[in-house]
Amino acid sequence: MKCSTRKKIYYSEKEAEDGLFQTKVIFPSNNAGAVYQCGDCGQWHVTSRGPMSKSLKEAMDSGKLAEAIKRYEMEQRYK
Repeated sequence: MKCSTRKKIYYSEKEAEDGLFQTKVIFPSNNAGAVYQCGDCGQWHVTSRGPMSKSLKEAMDSGKLAEAIKRYEMEQRYK
């Protein structure tokens, strides 16, 4: 399935939230911070608009995101 927005499609909100987390791990300076259900295709996308995702905020506040970023950077360094 493709979307007219040309954005990556996620088939559930949970999948989009996981994709958002991975995006922030791999590209920490990326502005993405929320997910939404698309009015065109009905699927889910990641966006930089709107309020920050609750799960992303929780991951940031708990240190889970920072730890995942650190782990990813170490993996890349020793690849």
